[in-house]
Amino acid sequence: MADNSLGTLNSALILQTALKLVFTQRPLLSSISKNLDTMGALQNQTVITRLKSVPEAVDANDPAPAFDTTDVPVTLNKSRKVHARFTAAQLNSTNRNLIQEAAEPLARSMANDIIDSVAALWTTTNFTNETVSNAPDYATLVALRQKFIERGVHGTRYLAVNPATYSALLEDPRCNRFYKSFQPPGTDPIEDGELNQVAGFARIFEYPAIPSAAHMTGFAFTDEATVLAVRPPLDPREAFPAGSVPFPGTFEIITDETTGLSVAAVEWIEPDTLAVNVAMRYIYGVAKGNTAAGQRLVYQAN
Repeated sequence: MADNSLGTLNSALILQTALKLVFTQRPLLSSISKNLDTMGALQNQTVITRLKSVPEAVDANDPAPAFDTTDVPVTLNKSRKVHARFTAAQLNSTNRNLIQEAAEPLARSMANDIIDSVAALWTTTNFTNETVSNAPDYATLVALRQKFIERGVHGTRYLAVNPATYSALLEDPRCNRFYKSFQPPGTDPIEDGELNQVAGFARIFEYPAIPSAAHMTGFAFTDEATVLAVRPPLDPREAFPAGSVPFPGTFEIITDETTGLSVAAVEWIEPDTLAVNVAMRYIYGVAKGNTAAGQRLVYQAN
């Protein structure tokens, strides 16, 4: 019998592996302020995320200012799932690593779904600050950085740009001239195509789905610019007396211990086809945070 037969395929492992891969598939997720919890939530429920403020220094004899935070309400208005289905024939006639093959697409699907929702917030309505660049280069990064400093926005800075802008930055020797000396041996932006620690930006992400409205080509930000909240859905059996409504499969909450991301892992077998279904269900919402922490990069023809 094949290694991935119905008797040996661990579908729960597929979902756990996929959950661990979500942030690695799209590292851009790591640069966003997050409110993650294992507690189940209802769609359209509102949760509060708090952004920390920097207290002012005062005279030693003055009373200490209260530590302040800014509440950002996030509505969990997106109920989503990523789903894989294995037929009985697939499970019993292949030696391929179906766990690995399924986990990566599931993770990528979930990550893309969330990132696209976050990027949809990068509009002129939400973030009015912009920098114009007809030929993006190292000087463009310096100009973006300056705007953050002038507004008193500190913290780790990131930049997401479309492929054309990313390519232009990658080709500028000033963006990678000193990069190699600060990285482990064998890493080189010319070889691996990654730009990190450039002009005060911890990482520059190549993001093909940058919203193109108002000629935007990129978005510079700190984690406070946007907020993401993710919860697993409630167990549907909780709406009924204990044991009164059986679930035709398994329903459990799984959590990635590294990131804290939690989803509902759902598994079931179709009685008529013996196909195995595995799905991750999650509810999430996004919101703008500190609008001063975002700067749109736009193109303007001469």
